[in-house]
Amino acid sequence: MNEKMEIAVTGIGVVSPFGIGVSTFWKNLISNHSAVGPVTDNHLRQWAPVGARVPDFSPNDFLSKKLIKKTDRFTQLALIAAEEALKDANMMQSDGVTVKSGINSERIGTSFGSAFGGIQSLEEGAAKLATGKSKRVGPRMISKCIPNAAASTISMQYGLRGPSTTHVTACAASANAIGESSFWFLRDDVDFILTGGMDSLWSSVFCSGLGDMGALAKNGPEDKTTWSRPFDKNRTGMIMGEGAAFFVLEPLEKARKRGAHVYAQLRGYGASNDAYHDTAPHPDGTGAALAIKRALRSAGLDAKDIDYVNAHATSTKAGDIAETKALRTIFGDRLDTLPVSSIKGAVGHLLGAAGSIESVASIKAIETGILPATLHCHERDEEAPLDIVPNTSRKQEGIQTVLSNSFGFGGQNGVLIWQSPGLA
Repeated sequence: MNEKMEIAVTGIGVVSPFGIGVSTFWKNLISNHSAVGPVTDNHLRQWAPVGARVPDFSPNDFLSKKLIKKTDRFTQLALIAAEEALKDANMMQSDGVTVKSGINSERIGTSFGSAFGGIQSLEEGAAKLATGKSKRVGPRMISKCIPNAAASTISMQYGLRGPSTTHVTACAASANAIGESSFWFLRDDVDFILTGGMDSLWSSVFCSGLGDMGALAKNGPEDKTTWSRPFDKNRTGMIMGEGAAFFVLEPLEKARKRGAHVYAQLRGYGASNDAYHDTAPHPDGTGAALAIKRALRSAGLDAKDIDYVNAHATSTKAGDIAETKALRTIFGDRLDTLPVSSIKGAVGHLLGAAGSIESVASIKAIETGILPATLHCHERDEEAPLDIVPNTSRKQEGIQTVLSNSFGFGGQNGVLIWQSPGLA
C-alpha cells in the first residue's frame, strides 16, 4: 500500500446470513432484503431473541465427513468461503484442492480474523464435564475451538505453507487481518494472500454475556426482521449474525500478467486503539478518527477522495454516535453530502467477520455503482450522518474509492480503503 506496491483483489468468497456465495449475498443485499429473523434455538433466544444465521446450513452439503468431525462451525463456514475465493481467483486445478502449476504454495499466505474462535465446541466440551456426562472432552476439542483452527485447517486443506496469522481483535479482527497481511508483499514473503474473517458465536455463554452487558437488542417492532436499525433514533441494540468472507490478494502487476479478474485495489489501511474502555467506544470517536487518518495517509489520499463510507454502525447508540463524530472529525461539513451506510441492518453483526463482509459490500459498490442501504432506519438519529442511504439501495455514479470502518471491544479499530482498479 505504497506507490511501489499496488494490491489487487482477484478472488472473493462469502457465506452470509443470506446463504452461500457472493452473488447470493449481493443480490439480496441490494434488493433491500433482511436476513434478520427470530432465533429458534430454545437455549439461545432468551438472550438473543432475534438474529441472522446462515439459512438451512448443513456442512454435509459441502464438506467431507472427516472434515466435519474435526471442525467447529466457524471453521466450516470458513472452508466454504475459502473454496469460493480460491476458485474465483483461478488458482486451483480441476481437483479443487491443488494449486495450479506455476503457483508456489509456499508463497501463499493466510491471514484471518475471528472474535473468539470455536466457542460452540468449547461450550459443548465444558457442558460434558459440568453435567457429568463425560470425564473427557476428547482429543479434538482444543484443535476445534482454538482461534487459529480455521487458518490451520484451510492451510492443510490446500497445502498453503506461506506465513499464517489469526487476528483476535474483536469486531475489528478481519479488517486487521486484511490490512496487516498486506505488509507481507512489501517483505516479498508471498505472491498471494488468502485473507478475511469468520465467526459463529452462537453459544449460551456468549449470548448471555452480550445480553448482560446490554449490547443485544431485546425488543423491537412486531416485525422481527426489522430489529437491526443502525443510525435509527429508536434502535435498541445490535443483532448478532454469523458468516465468513474471504479475499485473494496479489500484486496488481502480477494479477494482470496472469490474466486474473481484478475486482478492486486494497489502497489503504489504518489501525489504532481507543485506550478508553473495555467495551465502550471513546464517546468522541478519537481512536476511530485516528485509524481513518492512518488509512488515508497510507493510501496517499485526502478525505475529499472518499466517495462512500461503509460504516461499522452496529445499531447501538454509543457506537453509532461515536463513529459519526469520528467521521465528522475527518470529513467536516462534507459529511453532510457524503453517503454513509451500514449493511448491519440487513445481515446483523458478523463480529470478527464484519470487516470482511463489509469489505465485500464496499468492493461490489465500486464494481456495480450501487450503494447498499441502511435498512430499517425510519427516524434518523439527529446525530447521524445526513445521507445514510436510508432503506433503499441506490445507483450512484462515481463510486471509485470506499472507506470501510471496523471497530471492536477493547478499543480496537481497523479501517480499510478500497479503490477501483481503473485508478491504478
